[in-house]
Amino acid sequence: MKKLIYSLALCGSLTVVPTISEAALGDTTLRQGMSNPDVKQLQQQLKNKGYFTYGKTTNYYGTITKSAVASFQRTNGLAADGIAGPNTFNKLLGSSSSKEVSSNGLLRVGSRGAAVQSLQQQLKNKGYFKGNTTQYFGSVTKNAVMAFQRANGLAADGIAGPNTLSKLKNGGSASNGNSVNTSSVLRQGMSGSAVSSLQQKLKSKGFFSAGVTGYYGSITTNAVKAFQRANSLAADGIAGPATLRKLNSSSSSSNTSKPSTEVGGVTNSNSSSQLIAYAKRFIGTPYVWGGSTPGGFDCSGFLAYVYRNGAGVSLPRTVAGMYQTGTRVSNPSPGDIVFFETYKPGASHAGIYLGGGRFLHASSSKGVMISSMSNSYWQPRYLGAKRYL
Repeated sequence: MKKLIYSLALCGSLTVVPTISEAALGDTTLRQGMSNPDVKQLQQQLKNKGYFTYGKTTNYYGTITKSAVASFQRTNGLAADGIAGPNTFNKLLGSSSSKEVSSNGLLRVGSRGAAVQSLQQQLKNKGYFKGNTTQYFGSVTKNAVMAFQRANGLAADGIAGPNTLSKLKNGGSASNGNSVNTSSVLRQGMSGSAVSSLQQKLKSKGFFSAGVTGYYGSITTNAVKAFQRANSLAADGIAGPATLRKLNSSSSSSNTSKPSTEVGGVTNSNSSSQLIAYAKRFIGTPYVWGGSTPGGFDCSGFLAYVYRNGAGVSLPRTVAGMYQTGTRVSNPSPGDIVFFETYKPGASHAGIYLGGGRFLHASSSKGVMISSMSNSYWQPRYLGAKRYL
């Protein structure tokens, strides 16, 4: 039988909340998609050990909880399936579980905790890390570490080991704003501060007309091709050493005409209206969890499909990933993506802004539909907007 704790509910009545206990380990298995108070207790235990770092705990076992469980499992020699079964609970509630993600002092993709946030802040101070610091070492942090390593003559493996950390703390060189490291090879699909620098440099020479996002998509590829053609380079859209050296050179040609804005057959001047017209074709498509095709969409699958096929722009697959990219705008324009906080902390739902306070999205209850941002549900959950065109 599970231990019980008693707490006063907000309405003043006495509420019984079951908690995870050693006695319950034999029959407790929690997994993605479940929703009950045990999930909240699991999140709190993970939070206590530094694995769940996404704000408030909830009763819902989503992708964030699954990732936290998998990270804990990897650190403690368990099968990293993201399912919290008896073995995971035994380790989580036992005294022998690891509290540090990186026991060997290395910080790498997947690491979590205050040491990661300190690393990000140091990289940010030197101009390599953009945006808000977190306690998670993901691809953005890896790219920032690699950019720092390249600029300081270190092996660019994206792992913050003793040499990198020492250099970072003791006089490592700062990022040079718009300069691009000429030993890099940047191509479509990459992201990070090096891509931001490339976009800014292309923008300064008149080849890049979109917002600087740090994501190397089709817009960046076309801008690189235009620069390469103007400077008698092979126009493959890949920013390799020869292209980057020419881009950093004061003798490179600038674009004296209006920058080319062709993206996947849609021009930027008309891309928003054409994107919206394309997206509206799918109104009425049913909602399917994990769906990313016209047979059924979830909210992020819908956005990724529409932007890729309607504008030639590649977006991350999850709403949280989309929220990490793009250019933040204070007031959305048609074609921008608007974000909301729904069933978990942070951006967890999104749609395409249509203008007039309306947005198009894949609703879990009604499928692809148009909603008003001012209604009583969406208005208090609005987080902000990002631009990708």
